Amino acid sequence: MLDESKFQWDRDGLITVSGCPRSGTSLMMDCLRIAFGDDRIIGQKFPQEDRIAAGLEKHKEETEDEFEARKYLRELLRPNAAKDFEISKDMNPNGFWECRYSVRGITWHLDMPKLDKQICKIVSQGLIASNPSFISKIIYMLRDPRQVAKSQERLKRFPFLSHQEEMNSGLVVHTPEMFITVTYQACKWLLANPEVPLLMVSFDDLIMYPNETLGKIHSFLQEGDFSNHQIDPKLKRSYPQEIGNHLWEYADTIYEFMKKCEYQKVIDYFDENRKMIFRDKITTFCTRLRENMVYNECMNCKKSPELMNTFIKKAEERNIAWEYEPCMFDCLTNAFEDHISMNESVNDHDWKRAQNHVDVQETKS
Repeated sequence: MLDESKFQWDRDGLITVSGCPRSGTSLMMDCLRIAFGDDRIIGQKFPQEDRIAAGLEKHKEETEDEFEARKYLRELLRPNAAKDFEISKDMNPNGFWECRYSVRGITWHLDMPKLDKQICKIVSQGLIASNPSFISKIIYMLRDPRQVAKSQERLKRFPFLSHQEEMNSGLVVHTPEMFITVTYQACKWLLANPEVPLLMVSFDDLIMYPNETLGKIHSFLQEGDFSNHQIDPKLKRSYPQEIGNHLWEYADTIYEFMKKCEYQKVIDYFDENRKMIFRDKITTFCTRLRENMVYNECMNCKKSPELMNTFIKKAEERNIAWEYEPCMFDCLTNAFEDHISMNESVNDHDWKRAQNHVDVQETKS
């Protein structure tokens, strides 16, 4: 392992654009490219093109038979790769301007290029793996987590729909989980490296007030010609929606803390609510059904006699003696209540009570 302390690095490192993916980092990179010139940018407009091209071409060491086999497998596993790439280009028509550091972060390596005064995108989750010695200043893009989630979903599903068509289609935001987790990671790095100057930039401000916002960026960087920017208000194509998800409360609170650059509050709040934030990651092996269940499935089961009886029928179809099986959610994985013993779970069987409840109701009717 190389000892990076042996190398003397100039503090005039990368001008870094960071932020949660889909928060306007590519737009900011394009603004800086126009202001400083292509030769200052570390990254490619559409880095996916090279990866796709490399996958389509025959490698030197491959035989014709191996190439045909790899081509067949690629088309089988990723039949829409080329179409997905065209969709992503439509979502970022001015380019992504990404490089090897954008997601993995930047640390020392043997073929490292000249960094001084260069401009590079390193998204939030990449910061946590980055050596601060290589970063001179950070422009951090901040966007409403509902817009971020919507943009992520549009990128993956229906990027060509208008706002009204989206509303009519039933397209819904999935989750703000990524915004929460990568913002937490970024705050860890920002707190650990307070010596690195940072400018927080609102995506909405950049779109709505480009001249004023880019003027602040010029003052922060002390260089660059931002007079020829090409910011189009139509780039704001993802609109917030009120979609039921318990994580929005946490995302909104973290978003408000980030507006004020209150990184420690983000970390404290995340740590205090970690169990609830990750509750949907909890999986439980249901011994009564012999299958994995997620948190909400277990909670819905506990609350609904009708659902329990549906599960009873499924268990009986599978020839499982469910009456003698404990609930692993109650005994082991529920992070929000005290666990009970397996004997208690079997002796005080909630499925039996649900079945008896239905039997009584049928008798009365």
